[in-house]
Amino acid sequence: MSFQEVCSAIAFVTCMIAFIPYGIAIVRKIARPSKATWIIWACLDTITFVGMYIKHALNGQIIGAVAGVWIIVALALKYGEPGWKLLDKFCLGGAVLGIALWIVFNSPIVGILTSLSIVFLGSIPTFVSAWKDPSREDKLAWTIYFASCIFTMFGIQNWTLEETAQPITFLVDETVMVYILYFHKKPVYLEISILEK
Repeated sequence: MSFQEVCSAIAFVTCMIAFIPYGIAIVRKIARPSKATWIIWACLDTITFVGMYIKHALNGQIIGAVAGVWIIVALALKYGEPGWKLLDKFCLGGAVLGIALWIVFNSPIVGILTSLSIVFLGSIPTFVSAWKDPSREDKLAWTIYFASCIFTMFGIQNWTLEETAQPITFLVDETVMVYILYFHKKPVYLEISILEK
C-alpha cells in the first residue's frame, strides 16, 4: 500500500469518525444544522462521488462523506433549523444544473466542477449560522473533518482536475468553518442581547 493510499484510508476513517460527535450533538440539541445546507451537500456530494467514480478518481474522503452526509440529513430533518431561504433554493437548483450540464456535455468533469462550485455556495448558510452563534456547531466534529481534508490532500496520487477539485473544495470549506469556530469572536452586542433574554 502506497503512502497516498494510506492517507486516503485515514481520510475515510477520520471523515466517518467526524460524523459521530456531530450526530450526537444534533440529537442532544447542542448543534442545530441547517436542513437546507445538509440536503444540498448530500445531493452535491453524491453527484461528485458518481463523477469521480466514472473518472476512476475516488478517494477515501468522498466515500466517507457520502456515507455520513445522508445520516446527518436524516438527523437534520428531525432536529435541524427549519426553512428554505432563497440561497438554499438557488443552491439546490445548482445541483440540478450540475446533472443537466453533465448530460448535455456528456462529461463527468463538468458535473463535478458544477457540483463543487455549488457546494461552496451551499455552505454559506452554515457559515452564517456559525458566525452568528458558534455554539450551534460542534468544534470536535469540524476539527476532525478538517483533519480528513489534510490527509486527503496528502493522498492525492495524480494532480489532475478530477482528483484535486473535490479535496481542494472540501479543504477550503473546512478551513472557513474551523476559522469561524476557533478564531471568530462573537460580537459584543450579540452577547448583550443573549444576557438580556
